[in-house]
Amino acid sequence: MSVRKRKWVTRSGVEREAWIVDYGDQQGERHIETFDKKKDADARHAEVKVDVRAGVHVAPSKSITVREAGASWIKAAESAGLERATVKQYREHVDQHIVPFIGAVKLSEISAQTVRKFEDALREERRSPAMVRKIIGSLGSLLADAQEQGLAARNAVRDLRRNRRRGKDHRARSVRRGSSKSELIFRRPRRSRPSSRTRRAVGARS
Repeated sequence: MSVRKRKWVTRSGVEREAWIVDYGDQQGERHIETFDKKKDADARHAEVKVDVRAGVHVAPSKSITVREAGASWIKAAESAGLERATVKQYREHVDQHIVPFIGAVKLSEISAQTVRKFEDALREERRSPAMVRKIIGSLGSLLADAQEQGLAARNAVRDLRRNRRRGKDHRARSVRRGSSKSELIFRRPRRSRPSSRTRRAVGARS
């Protein structure tokens, strides 16, 4: 498993370069992914290394699309005997909201950033806040189902929610620390009482 630079010259004589992530998955099959920037290749290398070690990596060449995962999720919901109204809502979320935006995207390409952009797109298309929450919830369930089948390494919806919780906790701690400092700054100073020696000296002068 490695990251290396590749250089070549096009037919028109233009020099090009890219960064290659070369690795073997948990089945021992070799895969190569190409990136324009080294930082992106390094990030992908670190991610793949963790997933392969955990035995959950799915190579892009083997990954299915969100559309295909959605169809599998609906079928699983029907097989589980969920209420018709529930299955109908799931199908509407997939067909009317999820597929039109990210249906062609492979599961291996879905990240927390992808989910965030999807949220923004839904809002721009005037979906209500409540509807956006329901659609993202359905996407999270879709990805969870794909994980159970070994079709996805991670659930990007859960990753995004986890990141947001960490952000809220960090801001809350910062506010608490700021409040404590403010209390120290604006707390009225305590009036010091004169010592007994000072009181005796004052009494003698008077």
